[in-house]
Amino acid sequence: MDQKEPMTQPVYERLTEALMLRGGAAPVIRCRPFYALMEELFTPEEAELASKMPLGLVSAAELATETGGDPKVTEELLESMANKGLVFAYERGGVMSYQLMVLVPGMFEMQFCSGEVSERTKKLARLFEDYFLVLMHVMDKASSGATAEVMPIFPFARVITVEQEIPGEVEVYPYDIVSHYIEKSKHLAVSTCYCRHHGELVGRPCDKPKEVCMSFGPGAKFVTERGFGRMISKEEALKILKLSEKEGLVHCSSNTGKYIDFICNCCTCHCGILQSVKNAASPSMAATSSFIVSLEEGECSGCGDCVEMCPMDSLVMDGDVVAIDLKRCIGCGLCVSTCPTGALRLEPREGALVPPLGHNELNTAMISSLGQLGDKA
Repeated sequence: MDQKEPMTQPVYERLTEALMLRGGAAPVIRCRPFYALMEELFTPEEAELASKMPLGLVSAAELATETGGDPKVTEELLESMANKGLVFAYERGGVMSYQLMVLVPGMFEMQFCSGEVSERTKKLARLFEDYFLVLMHVMDKASSGATAEVMPIFPFARVITVEQEIPGEVEVYPYDIVSHYIEKSKHLAVSTCYCRHHGELVGRPCDKPKEVCMSFGPGAKFVTERGFGRMISKEEALKILKLSEKEGLVHCSSNTGKYIDFICNCCTCHCGILQSVKNAASPSMAATSSFIVSLEEGECSGCGDCVEMCPMDSLVMDGDVVAIDLKRCIGCGLCVSTCPTGALRLEPREGALVPPLGHNELNTAMISSLGQLGDKA
C-alpha cells in the first residue's frame, strides 16, 4: 500500500492538514484508508469548512466572517457536524461555539458511543479498522526508529489508580484521585464503550460491561444533548468505577491534571491505547499512574489471582510466590484489589511525570517529543 497515494478531492487533503495540527492519541497519516474514512464522515462542504476552523472555539457568525461564508449556511454545516460527532459544540454567553475534534479521542469515540447498530456504523467500523491497521504498521516501524517523526513519545494518556488501594500514609495529589474529578464536575455522563462496540461491529465482541465510559463537564453536556450518552449522578459514576474495577477494567484518561474530559474503563482486548501500552517493550514508559506495585513475599499465598487480573502481564508465578516485572507495571492497582493477603501494595513511582495542566500544554509536550524516539533508537 502506498501511504502517500493522492486523494481524489483536494478538500480532503486540506482537512487532513487541519487535523494534523490538532494532535491527539492517534496520529493522522496520509493514506488511502484515512482519506476513505474522511470522505465517509464529512461531506465536501463540511470538510471545506472544517479545514478552515481555528484551533479554539469559534461561533458560526465569527467563522462566517473569517471565511466569507453565509452565516446561516455556516451554522447549518456546524450543527450537522456536531450532530455527527465531528465538531464539539458548547454554549457560552448564550452563543453556541464550535471546535473541530481530533481523530482520537474525539471523532472515533463519537461514532460508536451511542451503541447504534446500523449499516452506516458497520461501514464506519470497517473504515476505522482499515486505518488502525495502517497505524499499527507505522507504530511497528516507529519502534525501530524508521518512522519516528510521526510518533510522539510523550504519553497522551495516563492511568488513574484504583483509589481505595492508594496507601493512606502516601501524599496524594488531586490528579491521582478519580473521585476528585467526579466531585468537582458539574456534569457527568456515561456512554457505551466505543472500543468494545467497534469490536462488536467488526465481529470481535467482548464480554466486559459496555456502558462504563464517562464524560465530564462540557463534554458530558455535549454527549447528552447530541444523543451520544446519558447524564448520570455522582453516585452512579462511583458505582460504574466500582463495577469496572471488579471486572478488571483499567481507568484511563487524557494526560492532563487540572481537569479531564473523560475516563475510559478499558480492556486490553479492545482499547487501542491500552493495547499500544501492553505491546510496548516497556509499558511503564507509555501510559502509567503515579504508583507502582510492590510485594511482601512472606505474605504471598501463591493463589495466582493477581496474575489473572493484571492487564499488562507484569505478574507471573515463580514457584509458590508471585514475581513482578516492574517494567511492565502501569500502576492501575487492580492486582492489589484482588490480592487476598495484602502481599501486593502500591508505592509512589520514582520519577513519575506530573501531567500537563490542560490540552494545550499536553499537545505542546507531544509535538515537542516528535522524533525523539528515533534519537533514542
